[in-house]
This record gives sequence, C-alpha cells and structure tokens, in this order.
Amino acid sequence: MNSDWKKNIEERVEQFKLFYARKNDRSLLGFFWGSEYPVHRYPAAKSIPERTVLSPDHFSIEAYLNDYDYLFEEHEKCGGDFIWSASIYWGIPWVEAALGCPILLSSYSSGSIHAEPLPGFRGAAGIPEFSLENKWVKKAIEFLEQMTERSSGRYPLATTRMRGISDLLSLLYGTENLIFAMLEKPDEVDAVAEKLTDFWIQFGKMQIEHISDFYGGIGSFYYNAWAPKGTIWHQEDAAAILSPDLYDTFIRKWDEQIVNVFDGCIMHQHANGYFPYEYYVNMDFTALELHIDSGGPSAESLQSVYTQIMENKPLIIWGDIPENDLEWIFSNLQPQGLAVITVVQDENEASKIWGKYIG
Repeated sequence: MNSDWKKNIEERVEQFKLFYARKNDRSLLGFFWGSEYPVHRYPAAKSIPERTVLSPDHFSIEAYLNDYDYLFEEHEKCGGDFIWSASIYWGIPWVEAALGCPILLSSYSSGSIHAEPLPGFRGAAGIPEFSLENKWVKKAIEFLEQMTERSSGRYPLATTRMRGISDLLSLLYGTENLIFAMLEKPDEVDAVAEKLTDFWIQFGKMQIEHISDFYGGIGSFYYNAWAPKGTIWHQEDAAAILSPDLYDTFIRKWDEQIVNVFDGCIMHQHANGYFPYEYYVNMDFTALELHIDSGGPSAESLQSVYTQIMENKPLIIWGDIPENDLEWIFSNLQPQGLAVITVVQDENEASKIWGKYIG
C-alpha cells in the first residue's frame, strides 16, 4: 500500500492552499464514502417521521453528533487529499424552513427532505426578515455550538447546503410559473430576489460566525474540500430552467452580491441543462465545482468548459465518476488548480484509485 495514500491533516491543508493558488504540481484526489442522499447517509435520520410537516424538535442533535464522528472516521480510512467536514445536518432545507416553508420527508426511500411553497406567498411582502429568534435559526446555532464542542478540532466545520436565489424563486413561484413571472412581473420578481438574497446572506454569516478556525480555514458540507477562512458554498441549480438572458437579468447581480459579501465563495454546478459558468468565471469565486452526473455529459464532452474554467479559477470535479471519465480527467487536464473527488464503496477501492492516478 502506497504510504502517500493516507496523509496527515497539515499535509492536506497545504495541498489545498496550493490548489487555490493553482500552484499544485499534481491534481488533488479525494473520496466520498457512502450514500449521496442525506437521509440515508445519517443513521440519525431514521427517526424522521414520513409525510409530516417537520419542526426543529424532530432533529436530535446528539444523534447527529455521533454520525459526524462515524462519518469522519470512515472517510479517514479512505485516505486521499480531502478532509471530511461537518455542517448542520444538510438534509434539512434550512433556508426554506427558516423562511416559513413547510418541510417534509415524503418517504424514507426518497432519501431527501423537500420544501413546499411558502403558504400565502404574495410577493416581497411575504418574505420575512432574518432573525436570530427564528426557531430554525436557533436550532442551527444550537447545532453549531454542540458540533464545535464535539469535534474538538479533529475535523472542520462548514456552512450547510443553501439553495441559491434561482432555487428559492423556483420554489416560491413554481418552476414553470417562475418564467412567466419573470416576463410578466419582473419588478416583483426582482424585489422578491432582493429580500431572499439578504436572508440568504444573513443565514450564511450566522453560520460562519459560529464556525471555529480549522488550520486557518473552514470545511465544506458535502465536498470535503478545505477552503480559506470565511468561505461559503453556493448553488443555483434552478438556473437550468433559465436562458442566459434570464439568468443575466434576474439572478446574476444577486450572485455577485453574495460573492462580494463573503471572504470566499465556491459555486456548485451540474452540467445537465444550462449552467452559467461563463458568468461565474468572471466573478470573484474562490473556485468552481462541477458535477459528473449519472446520465449527464462525459468528462471528455466537457473539455471546453473545463478549459475555460481552469483558465480563470480552480476547478473541483465531483461525482460517482466512472473509470473512463477518471482516466480522461487525469490524462488530459493540467494538474494546476484541479481537484477531483469521487464516490467509493470502501477504503480498498479508494486505495486502488489513488495508486492508479497518483501513485
């Protein structure tokens, strides 16, 4: 077994510092162990009732703390350059819940909790102000305080999954109706987006204020990438339903505001459908992440996208990456500013992948 397969924390942090500077002399490689679905990933989630509007009381923090320890230990067995990170349980749609949207687990087999539209939504006046007294915000802070104590500096903490402004608009208006709303009442949509952005930013800041320093930085809720202090993860999955013009008109300025408010920001993207990477490369993102999705474009077909991103930003490629895609990535992309994290079933698979591509 190659001795480089399992590195200490300090070595991994230094590798990530080089990655963000695009000065790493080899591509970073890491491993994601276990289910991609949050309800299946955390044993504590088995207690969540199905087909019930959920409240903060449905989530026992102590049980999730035990899961954090377990997941950290399992990922450490897999080795690699990445560092497993803990966040307030990312199976909860936190921003939506804090906005007042009902959240439910339709079935355990689905693996995810979904949010429903805000009851009685009637435009910007229906979007609440962010408050530390909000029951979901208080639960998030309680999570962060107990996570800090439990982790004791062994693993980094991170901001949780926060769906972006296009995602929230799509929930509030409905996916198809959002396009009509943008065309028929653009001023209303813009006012709603402005209030959502402020709420999103305040929810993100609240988390970062409660996350302790980890070797000068912070973790990431899902991608296990160490990042500079104050970095938040962002997404705009619902941009897939928009045209470039609609994204530019209704979403771009809010993404720019988010990027400019935080000390660092990494954007998550899927290549299925439209994704506005051509705008992102010109924003002040710390890095861009792009999924390899099952049934989606192959790595080779994304070559021009990878090239454009890596000319401007560090790139993280994540997914249950097929062997032919891994082969292409490590054979054709330059290592500087490239980090790859792939799903594995166990440490033996991780060791084999490491030995083949890193040696």
